Amino acid sequence: MHEDSNGTLAGAGDLLIGVKWRFFYSEKSQLQLGIYPQLLVPSGDHARGLGEGRTAFVLPLVAQKNWEKWTLYGNVGYWWRTAAETRNYFYAGAVLERDINQRLTLGAELFGNSPKERGGHSELAFNVGGVWKLNEHLNLLFSGGRDIVGDTTAMGYVGLQLLTK
Repeated sequence: MHEDSNGTLAGAGDLLIGVKWRFFYSEKSQLQLGIYPQLLVPSGDHARGLGEGRTAFVLPLVAQKNWEKWTLYGNVGYWWRTAAETRNYFYAGAVLERDINQRLTLGAELFGNSPKERGGHSELAFNVGGVWKLNEHLNLLFSGGRDIVGDTTAMGYVGLQLLTK
């Protein structure tokens, strides 16, 4: 969904494809480090405000710490965008999650970024959401939140995650 002075638009957006690689794991401390490079494929309708209109790349560093039913993770990264009206930007975020049962995990997230558009402003927002394990290879991801600093007033996300391992 996208909202501007013309109202709210709904429809399919761009496709984001990535591969996560964990390069460090300590079983003793339950600390993990990795990278998660991603490619944004411009499959959304840019003319309707539902996509970038050009390819983009996401280059993050991720970290995670587990203890009992809790997980704390965060990332810091860089969006390299190729569309003419956009600009490259840095972002960072942190999430605290708790396993409610074997199929449901709930959490809260705080995240922000440097300006995404020329003449734009930095943003800071929060989300609450979770993961519902539908089966061994498929998760339903969901979240909703709002902006604390910036132009977005409310946001929501629903997605399917395919697990190959």
